[in-house]
Amino acid sequence: MRKLLFISLFLIGCNESEKQNSIKTYFDLSGLITQQITALNKNQPFTHKNLIIVDKKEVLQTNKIDWQKELEMFLQADLNKQSYQLSYNKQENSQIAFYTLKDGEDLPVKSLKIIFNDDKSTKYIEAFLQTKNYLYQSEKHLLMTLDKNHLTTYKIEGWQKLFIGEKKNFEVDGIIMNK
Repeated sequence: MRKLLFISLFLIGCNESEKQNSIKTYFDLSGLITQQITALNKNQPFTHKNLIIVDKKEVLQTNKIDWQKELEMFLQADLNKQSYQLSYNKQENSQIAFYTLKDGEDLPVKSLKIIFNDDKSTKYIEAFLQTKNYLYQSEKHLLMTLDKNHLTTYKIEGWQKLFIGEKKNFEVDGIIMNK
């Protein structure tokens, strides 16, 4: 009988913990990006993509993109991680959600801005990420536009530098040609 009571209390505690983890303090960027990845992987739209790494430029027109990998940096910009919960200043209204890292905090996502359409759907996302430690430094500027809740363009630009190497600039610029 005691075991049954203990197991019941444990399961109730787990359910309460899951509910607390599912509460979103900030805009649910991860949910939106995951939704886009699912739709894009299903539909495999034709995409025009420019890729620049250092001085090498490549232009692709393809419908064979691993969208999970392609949009991974946008998932990294999600602020609804347990350790981020009290680290950002919020400015929110019906047209915009703007989050900036509070003074004294040291997290990679420095800012996140989301602009909404009149119907409350997401129109534009912009994020700035920066990492700096003894071995590695990087900056990433992420941009995404959506139309009727469908990704239309995305851009990832920035640089990275290892402590023994030179700074390497990169840019990925994609235009979804059809949905």
